[in-house]
Amino acid sequence: MSEETVESRIFDNELRIYEERLVEIILNISKSKRVNPKVARIACYLLIHGKLTQKELKELTGFSMGTISTYLSVMAGTGYFLKQRIGGTHTFEYSFSGELEVLTTSAIEFAVKNIGSLENFLENKQQKLKKLIGESKVGAEQLSLRIEELIRSFEIYKMVYPSDDLPIKKIQKKFSAKSFDQLKSEIEEIKYDPEVYIIEDEIINELIGSPMFSTRDPMFIKILGYFMTRKYLTQETLKNATGLSAGKISEEVNQLLEDELIYKAYTSDKGKITYCADSLILLRFSRHIINRMTKWMNPIEKLKVEFEKNKSELENLKGYNQILKIYNYVLSAISQYSKYIKRIDALVDI
Repeated sequence: MSEETVESRIFDNELRIYEERLVEIILNISKSKRVNPKVARIACYLLIHGKLTQKELKELTGFSMGTISTYLSVMAGTGYFLKQRIGGTHTFEYSFSGELEVLTTSAIEFAVKNIGSLENFLENKQQKLKKLIGESKVGAEQLSLRIEELIRSFEIYKMVYPSDDLPIKKIQKKFSAKSFDQLKSEIEEIKYDPEVYIIEDEIINELIGSPMFSTRDPMFIKILGYFMTRKYLTQETLKNATGLSAGKISEEVNQLLEDELIYKAYTSDKGKITYCADSLILLRFSRHIINRMTKWMNPIEKLKVEFEKNKSELENLKGYNQILKIYNYVLSAISQYSKYIKRIDALVDI
């Protein structure tokens, strides 16, 4: 069987309107996750169709073969996707790994596992920082204290997802403003010694390269990383640290504020704003994504009702059963994730 004779998985035209509505919804959810838009579109069609070749992905996405090949390689590195040769051909097909029914559970397990890996990585860096503290390296103590906060916060993260029991006592209060005198020692910017900068860079590069974040916008992850290591930042400091333009920094910071991942800690007499991210920033990010997902529950339910109402006209077309299956899966996934909003809110007052 040659590549030309591989049976196409592209749906019949009459179903494309329902497919594109699904794509629009799933891409909107992916946007809140800061997933690379091209990765998100490719993953979306793989989710809907089950298995696709590069040629089929090109037809569906409009991307070049080079772009598709590049991003499929990135996606394969996350462990979420499979690449398999179609028997009797030289053609490969791509799909999500594992059964659709367990995809949500697998994603949660994957996230918790990666949090554990990041925790081990930070503990290793903590040991190096302790040595630098002993050598009186500037910035080593500040970074060490921040890492200690983050490691403690991971325990909360792990309590949210695998546990069925909800602790009654909340662990952290909401963002609260502090006076300048209270903040001064914390937000005062210092220049680290080179050895400390190296460790900070290693932490941020670990985040960018982590399977949990590898498909997301690297600039967003870099900024997220600096908020994780520094806690308090100004737009000027972020600009100098990342090399991004002032406009891009302003755009990203405003988005972080809108998503409630950071807050304005202090504004000087000259209008200079210091922003803060507490140690629960990853949990806040997780909550923001889930909250964005739950808002799509009613629109998807309405689309499913409309789809099933037209069953007599559509059920014999290629793709009908697959689209119905994905509607059910997305609704089920949103329902499963929604319970984690309650767990997070029961644990942490955010």
